[in-house]
Amino acid sequence: MRTGHTPSRTKPDYWDDVSIPWFTLADVWQLREGHRYLGETKELISPRGLQSSAAELLPEGTVVLSRTASVGFTGIMPRPMATSQDFWNWVCGPRMLPTYLWYQLRAMNTEFDRLKSGSTHKTIYQADAAALRVVVPPIEVQRQIADYLDHETAEIDAFIADLHAL
Repeated sequence: MRTGHTPSRTKPDYWDDVSIPWFTLADVWQLREGHRYLGETKELISPRGLQSSAAELLPEGTVVLSRTASVGFTGIMPRPMATSQDFWNWVCGPRMLPTYLWYQLRAMNTEFDRLKSGSTHKTIYQADAAALRVVVPPIEVQRQIADYLDHETAEIDAFIADLHAL
């Protein structure tokens, strides 16, 4: 689990000649709409901005969880990206499929509601996020669960689309 960071806005070279997708709360609408994979980001940062901050270029397949303001929305990076500090980022290793973790985090909204605190912006703090527990069955079982949920949600989406077509 990793967090993101915002490079200094007072350093113009961190924001010139940009090429690195930088996912922020301005992009969280994608997660609110239920998109599994993160799309284009509103802002990009420069390699220098990345190197000069605590932000990291996270690999494809990293699962993000919004932890500030829009707490609990989750998505998967389809390509290497960085995030602001408003996200917890899970780099899935050989024992965790991103799609399985994405489904598991989506099912944890009541837990996220319980963990939110703060008066100005609701947030989940590091200690609480680090204490989250997820079930990690064998990879093949994760794949079966994710495939089953993909199939079932596709059927529900098709049913809803048919209703809207009436």
